[in-house]
Amino acid sequence: MKEDLILLREIERYLEGEMSVQEKAAFEALRQSNPLINKQVIDHELFLQQLGGYGQRIALRKKLDRIHQSMDMTAARAAAQPVQGKVVSMRRKTFTNLAAAACIALVTSLSTIAVMQNASKNKATAQYEDVRRVLNNIQRSQNALMNDIKNTPKAPKNPGTYGGTGFAVSGNGYIITNYHVVAGADSLYVQNNKGEAYKAVSIFEDISSDLAILKVSDSTFKSHTLPYALKPQNIHLGEEVFTMGFPRDEIVYGKGYISAQTGFNGDTAAYQVSIPVNPGNSGAPLMDSKGNVVGIITGKQTTSDGIAFAVKSAHLKRLLEEMPKDKLPKKEWNHRNNLEGMSRVDQIKKLEEFVYMVKVYN
Repeated sequence: MKEDLILLREIERYLEGEMSVQEKAAFEALRQSNPLINKQVIDHELFLQQLGGYGQRIALRKKLDRIHQSMDMTAARAAAQPVQGKVVSMRRKTFTNLAAAACIALVTSLSTIAVMQNASKNKATAQYEDVRRVLNNIQRSQNALMNDIKNTPKAPKNPGTYGGTGFAVSGNGYIITNYHVVAGADSLYVQNNKGEAYKAVSIFEDISSDLAILKVSDSTFKSHTLPYALKPQNIHLGEEVFTMGFPRDEIVYGKGYISAQTGFNGDTAAYQVSIPVNPGNSGAPLMDSKGNVVGIITGKQTTSDGIAFAVKSAHLKRLLEEMPKDKLPKKEWNHRNNLEGMSRVDQIKKLEEFVYMVKVYN
């Protein structure tokens, strides 16, 4: 019990910004290494936000009570009695004043509620950030420059507008990424780790799960058998996971663990993951230690370092099943995992060929 109280006090110091730089760094390292403590921090932060909202509602109620008490209720009751003569004009004036006061109170309360709701929405939005990246000012990679020299397949010299990550869900050119990466695109290209780029089109989109399926439309694309499988079942809290994506012009590896079974604001369709992600990681695969796809990276929490969110692979499975069979037969994505038992280095070598940079032009 004593230890719990000490931990609670440390969490409050952390959230209130009372820790020194060294204390904060040590506490964040503890969060990274202990999923239970990390979850307790998130739950306590949510509790404090709810408590603040309750305090605002109480303050609003007191304000309305003061407005009510300031009204001349004696005059109001007198005005309600049947009277004659010029008192009638006084009754009308009184009711007019009361109506005006009531309108002011109503407008004030509605405005306050609207401001509170908007502030709450803006705060929630500010805490979540998708992780696509802007490509306008990004220098072309050495691989891309070598591409021009060798005259191999390549994207336009313009680097594009936005970028993200995608990975193959079949050996014949079907790629999954986030919907927010490709939304509004005039044209799309996918580029592998060798710098080879291929024209692609979005053929199936699901805004609710933030997923989109692309199809390579380039005749020079060659089919390959996927080495990994899709795992639609939930994985355990604390289980190690890793990802590979394109926050830079070369593929980047990141390792972490499942820190919560729900995503941002308790979204049951997603995981919360303690893993480093940056702009460009949107659409990257989330893999378990055996090399199964367990999710797709979608965004990160801006108020805490190293907190990311990933759509669960069960929703990717549902999306694939909803596709017309003439576009993507089930046998194309229902395959075995050949990465189990390999070292992480060997798994990465196999995976690199099937993870792509998605370039959006609009």
